[in-house]
Amino acid sequence: MYLWLATSGGGISKFDGLNFINYNEKNGIAGNIVTDICTDKNSNIWATSTWGGVTRYDGRKFFIFTKSDGLLSETNNNVLFCDNSNKIWIGSEIGVSTYFNGSFKNYSKNVNTFLNENISCIIQDSKKNIWIGGSNGITYISGKDTVFITTENGLISNKVSAITEDFNGNILIGTKDKGIVRFLKGSIDSDNRFKFEVIPSLSNSNFITSITKDKNKNIWISTTDNGIYLLKYNNEIEHITKNNGLTTNNLSVIFEDKSGNIWIGASGGGLIKYANKAFSYYDKIEGLNSHQIFGITIDNNKNIWTVSVEDGIYKYDGKRLFHYTTSNGLPSNSIRDVVKDNDGNLWFSTKKGLVKYNGINFKTFTTKDGLPINYTKALLIDKQGLLWIGTYGGGLCKYENNKFTTYTSKNGLSHDYIHSLFEDSKGNIWIGTGNGVNKLKNKKITNYSKSSGFCNSYIGSITEDKYGKIWFGTDRCIVTYDGIEFKPITINDGLTSGVIYFLHTDKRGNIWSGTNKGLDKITLNSYGQVNNIKNYNSKQGFKGTECNSGAIYEDEKGNLWIGTVKGLTKYNPTEDKTNVFQPNVHINNIKLFFENVDWFNYSRELIKWSNLPQNLILSHNENHLTFEFSAINLSFPENIQYRFKLTPFDNEWFKATKKTSVTYSNLPPGNYIFEVKARNEDGLWNQTPTTYSFTITSPWWKKWWVILAFTLIIFYTIYQISSYKETQQKKISKELEEKVKERTALIETQRDEKEILLKEIHHRVKNNMQVIISLLSIQSGYTKDENALALFDEAKNRIRSMALIHEKMYQTGDLAYIDIQDYIMALTNDLIDTYSINCDIFLDIKIENVKFGIDTIIPLGLLLNEIISNALKYGFTGIDKGKMTIQLTFNEKKDTYNLLIGDNGVGMPKEILEKEEGSLGMELIKIFVTQLDGKIKRLENKGTFFEIIFNSQG
Repeated sequence: MYLWLATSGGGISKFDGLNFINYNEKNGIAGNIVTDICTDKNSNIWATSTWGGVTRYDGRKFFIFTKSDGLLSETNNNVLFCDNSNKIWIGSEIGVSTYFNGSFKNYSKNVNTFLNENISCIIQDSKKNIWIGGSNGITYISGKDTVFITTENGLISNKVSAITEDFNGNILIGTKDKGIVRFLKGSIDSDNRFKFEVIPSLSNSNFITSITKDKNKNIWISTTDNGIYLLKYNNEIEHITKNNGLTTNNLSVIFEDKSGNIWIGASGGGLIKYANKAFSYYDKIEGLNSHQIFGITIDNNKNIWTVSVEDGIYKYDGKRLFHYTTSNGLPSNSIRDVVKDNDGNLWFSTKKGLVKYNGINFKTFTTKDGLPINYTKALLIDKQGLLWIGTYGGGLCKYENNKFTTYTSKNGLSHDYIHSLFEDSKGNIWIGTGNGVNKLKNKKITNYSKSSGFCNSYIGSITEDKYGKIWFGTDRCIVTYDGIEFKPITINDGLTSGVIYFLHTDKRGNIWSGTNKGLDKITLNSYGQVNNIKNYNSKQGFKGTECNSGAIYEDEKGNLWIGTVKGLTKYNPTEDKTNVFQPNVHINNIKLFFENVDWFNYSRELIKWSNLPQNLILSHNENHLTFEFSAINLSFPENIQYRFKLTPFDNEWFKATKKTSVTYSNLPPGNYIFEVKARNEDGLWNQTPTTYSFTITSPWWKKWWVILAFTLIIFYTIYQISSYKETQQKKISKELEEKVKERTALIETQRDEKEILLKEIHHRVKNNMQVIISLLSIQSGYTKDENALALFDEAKNRIRSMALIHEKMYQTGDLAYIDIQDYIMALTNDLIDTYSINCDIFLDIKIENVKFGIDTIIPLGLLLNEIISNALKYGFTGIDKGKMTIQLTFNEKKDTYNLLIGDNGVGMPKEILEKEEGSLGMELIKIFVTQLDGKIKRLENKGTFFEIIFNSQG
């Protein structure tokens, strides 16, 4: 709900926590000097003015009631009240009017025996009795009975200004000249024997302007000259004046909203919000107001000890302050930390040694006593009661049995400058340095540096959450460690700053982060993940702003003591109330193409308060909408976050943002629902989002009947065109069919002729090669030279292999390709018969079912001829049984053929392929491999084996 304010001259104002909207006579109210304001059970706003009558506002329109409507007075109406039956009570200078079910009823001396005039206050008690205060005392109305209470009955003054029922059923009565008195419950009887009780310390306050009770059963009393008196439930009285932060002591009214915020109306001083009471300050106490407090503890006698980097040590017992410096035996006034051991001794780290205080004397330990260096900084008392000292340049020390044990970079520390120490639940000691963090476990040191996931190597603070996760504070972010990985938490996650000065886990499991820009409270969910980060700064009552490094201490009651640049601050968690109220979200406005629209032109039914049309229907070209919304949060409105979506345009909710508007452009026709919800400063989201429904209609050409008509026209046109085309197509098809038959006959004739011609060519080539072989055989008969005869035989074999190719092409039905398996079998058998080898030869031939064209088969056939011929001539000399291996496979991934060919004979020299000048056979083999665009290599198998990898040439 909004906060509504009555002003003296400015009309009425509506406040959502951030912005004011003002209404005055120009907007329709009766008068600008507004004396009171209230809300009825129908959410109408009522306002009384010094002239013009009474105003009612229903969110759309202002209605003014005057004498003509039955109102008792049009001027000097002072007070408003709405009772449980929704009856409106209006107090004026001459009496009271009531408004119920559309009509007025008046009470005054002129009309009846009504006593009071100049009415200042009206209330209804828990028994539904009405109490009316004015210049003539109190009028008490109980059913049909009316009782007058004045000074004759014991009232301290007839000038009554404020009335409230307390939590015990007593009536508190404030006056204009005699302060306040308590009217005891049950003291009204038939004899009018009234019992009054004076409240000590409040009877001297002259003019009481208002009395309000809050949710914590406290009574707030405002005055015209003495500020506020806070009557607590335990009967303690706190006096709040300008000295406590009020802008003026002249106050007119106090009000508590549903979230528990206290609002104070000041005469001439504006609107005052009572800040968070969780923080207490010691800025009036010399020493405790120091901006250099870096260590805090409380001893066994409940004394508060603080240490300063400039002014030594302060002890505060609640009344007196004690100051300890070098004059009291300290080696230095620069103190960085303080801890209390299990025996109640206090230990202080200084620039010139370690100091122990036993309650009487200070004792200093230096390098003479075993410290590695006098500059001590971070201190820790572990679970065993041992003292750990982090030094500034001398590493880590453990003090046990009056002896110091030192760990330095020589023992594995990443750095000898120690800034923070912490013992986790497993007994590990974590050491924060200027170069990462170290873990000491069973005398073994493990280093975690920036490369391990830290956003910065400086580790100024360490803590552990209730789930066992370790938290590290750096100069750039917080880093968490779950034992497996390091994860950063930054300002993008909600921190006020990445410069972390301390980390602390309180008794409730919250993580506290002190930064250079404020204080953060981090709450975790049941999975140990960050649920919410609440920021504290001056608006939340934390006026210290910048925290000091390591300056936090939690006492036995769970109070936190924090050192800041504004001195010592105490945080009481019981006073820091969680806001359990969901933000009240309103859709305030909708713009078309970024322009405001008079929605009354779209609909005669407007939604109250927003004045947006119900059942909004927009045309297809009104599809660029901007939604403006806000959530009412009178506690911390600047921390409100929103999520929204437009169904069905958005599939998911927009991520949390502080934006209070969103624009959707080029929306297609359809039905839409805009939804928005908000989260308060404590992470509570609306369970039910605020929604607004609207429709964008389709253009006329997309109407169903238009689409149907166009569809029918199109189908009819298509049918007519199709019929015409079908007729033409039949005619064309008949002509084409005749032409196709003619061409087919011609092509078949040409094909047959070509096939006969090709067969004749292959047959003639094969016969010509046979003739050449015969000529070579005749020629070889004229020589007796063995070498020449061998050359003739080799030539005949080569010609025979090519003749065999043409013979296969002549025999096959496919003139373009030859079955390689048949060809290799025929070639091999022919060569074996030619050379008449004196041994049995076993053929291991494995050929995949492939076919090659003539461009591949000729060089491949000649290659096979040379390798097989060499094997038959030289490989099986002196062998009874031989084996010839020929394997051809296809590699689909590489699109290549693999040919493995060889024998198990006596073998050839291993380097025969590498020789530049070899035999004619080897030279031919290399040439044929090159023609196949392939590669050949000699294998290490027994005998002679070659592997040839090549691509098909067609």
